[in-house]
Amino acid sequence: MNSPLLNKKLGIIGGGQLGKMLLVECNKMNIHTSVIDPNKDSPCKNQCDNFVLGDLNNFDDIVNFGSKCDIITFEIEHINIDALVELENLGKEVYPKSKTLRVIQDKNLQKTFFIDNNIPTAPFKYFESIKDLLTSIDRDKLKFPFVWKQTKFGYDGFGVKVINSISEAEKLPDKPMIVEEYIPFEKELSVIVSRNSDQEVSCFQTVEMEFNKNSNQVEFVISPAKIDNEIDIKAQELAIKLSKSLDCVGVMAVEMFLTNDDKILVNELAPRPHNSGHFSIEACSSSQFQQHIRSIFNLQLGETAHAGTAIMLNLVGEDGYQGKVSYQNLDCVFNSKNANLHLYGKEDTRPNRKMGHVTIICDKFEDAYKTAKFIKERVKVKSK
Repeated sequence: MNSPLLNKKLGIIGGGQLGKMLLVECNKMNIHTSVIDPNKDSPCKNQCDNFVLGDLNNFDDIVNFGSKCDIITFEIEHINIDALVELENLGKEVYPKSKTLRVIQDKNLQKTFFIDNNIPTAPFKYFESIKDLLTSIDRDKLKFPFVWKQTKFGYDGFGVKVINSISEAEKLPDKPMIVEEYIPFEKELSVIVSRNSDQEVSCFQTVEMEFNKNSNQVEFVISPAKIDNEIDIKAQELAIKLSKSLDCVGVMAVEMFLTNDDKILVNELAPRPHNSGHFSIEACSSSQFQQHIRSIFNLQLGETAHAGTAIMLNLVGEDGYQGKVSYQNLDCVFNSKNANLHLYGKEDTRPNRKMGHVTIICDKFEDAYKTAKFIKERVKVKSK
């Protein structure tokens, strides 16, 4: 019997770095691929069989694109949901499913789903407008500090702020929002979970993330996380429960907080390959990108465990630089026997834009962390 890899065309919505790394796995297996993206210079443009220029939020663009594919997936959440529903009605396989993305795409729906399914998460309130928020503050129904999140179109720390005063609240955009209780935590964790249509489920090792305090972006991803085995098991169990409850086919990132009293609270979900899983390309037999392909083609899932320590560090645009990209001191990556460089092929840089990453693999955490810190301090992403 022929493998489904050989006779189905895959369509990927979004042509950024996640799509590019997904295409690497597709090309290994000779999967016919099409990509749609609004950027004519998308990192995926020269990596796929067919590139389509289109608006990811335009109903007709997505339906026309997907109608020529057998399986459709995506590397970004901010796409037209109704178009995905139409493609499913036309008999196309869309993974993760439109119903899964609909919940995750809206942070109010996502948090409500957590509450309804007994998933531990920070207490929250929904507000339709800034006026409603300020009224609630005025009536002492909210206490500072709190965490503000716009319900849609936030990413990489954008659309999320810790609010400490009324003056900061007054400057927030007038958009639907949720406000979460600010809860001190010890670590930020993430689990990449994968699931196929036969309901086989597998998790990568729990990782911990170190954030840049200025940009609120992930700076280092450490695998495995330095946590007790009991906490590791609980984090993976929560990820599996969420994947099953949402009927998510494909990989999904589950971001969590480990509180000071060792409780785990689920923060957010991403129904796609995720920055916190990039380490798996070098560290694991089956990377998160291969696991995604295995999942959406309903193949047996691969091995996710790894030995030693893997640390991934993001290469982002330096503050004060915008324009054609220039990478400085990349030689220090190649001078390390344990470091692996990934550049995403983006022609232009801007402050905090993700331009690439480096993964370090060592037997000992201390060695990997020392190398990661050195490379992070040396490599700079600037403009020409």
